[in-house]
Amino acid sequence: MWHTKGHGALVERLESAVLNKTISHAYIFYGSRHVGKMTCALDVARGLNCTHESEFACGECIQCSRIHNRLHADIRVISPRKSENKTSIGINDVRDILHVSHMKPYEGTYRVTIIDDADSMTLEASNALLKTLEEPADQNVFFLITSNEDALIPTIRSRCQSIYFSILDESTIRDYLTEYHSESDQQIELLTSLCAGKLGWAVDAINDTTLMEDRDKALELFWDLFHKELDRGFEISEYLSNEYYNNAQYVVDTLGYWNDLFRDLLILKKATSDLIHNIDVEDRLLDIVDSCYEYDLTDNIRFVLDAREQLQNNVIPRLCLDNLILKIKQKTI
Repeated sequence: MWHTKGHGALVERLESAVLNKTISHAYIFYGSRHVGKMTCALDVARGLNCTHESEFACGECIQCSRIHNRLHADIRVISPRKSENKTSIGINDVRDILHVSHMKPYEGTYRVTIIDDADSMTLEASNALLKTLEEPADQNVFFLITSNEDALIPTIRSRCQSIYFSILDESTIRDYLTEYHSESDQQIELLTSLCAGKLGWAVDAINDTTLMEDRDKALELFWDLFHKELDRGFEISEYLSNEYYNNAQYVVDTLGYWNDLFRDLLILKKATSDLIHNIDVEDRLLDIVDSCYEYDLTDNIRFVLDAREQLQNNVIPRLCLDNLILKIKQKTI
């Protein structure tokens, strides 16, 4: 029983590999965030350890149950959020896992290691993992999950099978939210549109109301940036810079929401409103779209994407954000 939604071809491929016992020792699951990569890795872990050999991940045996509840001793997940410095995966984060990877599984058939945001591994950690991938032990499978496969060192990529996860179609997302969640039809339509093919984000937004609250804050900052003077822009930069040291992901997400708004404005200039993501603020976007030029919107999208990349590459937040605000204001005056 698969929990992964969509991705029919790759699901069939992995199920066949499990049932025919032709599973590889290491995979790279790459693609946008929130499209099912972690869910799929856990599904395969259940399939490998399920005690019903004629069925893929029955969901009823003790092995499937313990993996689903994140209690299984042989299934390990590491990520920057669980690391020592919370921003990267270092050698100490992978050392214990690499040590036990040469041991036989403790309670199941396979030992499975899932490295989330694998592109955040330090070079030292990557090289330590590489040694294990070069001499894989039996009954051990590694899943490296990333939204940026190119950020992994080439020698790791060459020793793994890479599987791309695309975004999901709207009908798959809408059907899932309707079946498994009790939100109103209007809210489901909004989440289906906002998530842009990333089902995981829609589910997170239902389970964690702060996601939508953060989006609302990002929208208000965007309107201020668009309508108010440069002084207000620098106040926004100062606010986001200070927030970055407490919650870097919030600031990165805020820039992501801005980028999506600029995208919607560009679509309204070029195509039909049926294609925009922020359907709940369509009227506010229509109020300002006539004052925008296509090439300015394209530039602003590039400016925001560049700023997000700079923040993730440890550029000083205030410097990065001041520069972004100046560039955007030059295009909106």
